[in-house]
Amino acid sequence: MALQAELTRAGQEGQDVQFSKHAISRAEERGIEITPGLIDQIKGSMVRAQAKGATNILAMDAEKAFIINVPHARVITAITQDEMKDSVFTNIDGAVFL
Repeated sequence: MALQAELTRAGQEGQDVQFSKHAISRAEERGIEITPGLIDQIKGSMVRAQAKGATNILAMDAEKAFIINVPHARVITAITQDEMKDSVFTNIDGAVFL
């Protein structure tokens, strides 16, 4: 529930990044820590993607990745490095490095 508390705090501070129930569940299961810094990185990736006209992006770094619906500012799922190795990402129109 630490993730839920962090997302509640982020919402109270006016950060408009939302996580779907699926993304929250996946992040918790996979041990992905959602910090204020990470939320800022995700928000920045959405701003950059939106400027290029992307609507569904893969935002990633060396350890984790997120599928994000940019128009709704919603993280759809969270993925770890191990899961990225054999994954094929579909229905995205952009990729951004965190």
